[in-house]
Amino acid sequence: MQNVIIPREAERAPPVRDGAVQFDYAEPSELFTRRDSTPKRAAGRSQADADRARSRATYRNALAYRRFASGAEAIRFAIEDLLPAELAATVLVVSGDRHDPAAIRALYASAAYPLRRRGGEY
Repeated sequence: MQNVIIPREAERAPPVRDGAVQFDYAEPSELFTRRDSTPKRAAGRSQADADRARSRATYRNALAYRRFASGAEAIRFAIEDLLPAELAATVLVVSGDRHDPAAIRALYASAAYPLRRRGGEY
């Protein structure tokens, strides 16, 4: 068996500067959002038609994926364009690091955020 080097937690953690996590807003990013999974009403009247419509809606609307040229653009889209219910089920992935909705809001509210904000809430 070969020697395997297992990274320590400190090596995997994002860099910290002045008590805040350092985030590169220019890195390409991916945004995963869970869409509305409520079944749509079927056009037919039978129970089989309703089941098929529910099944199609579940698969089609299960997950939305978007790729952005920068993390700043992805954060702007998540905060300014998604509904609050959609934002609550969103994950931002940048350089393999996953960020939950609370982290997305914190990055948007940060003074280091490079883009102009549309709304005046932050």
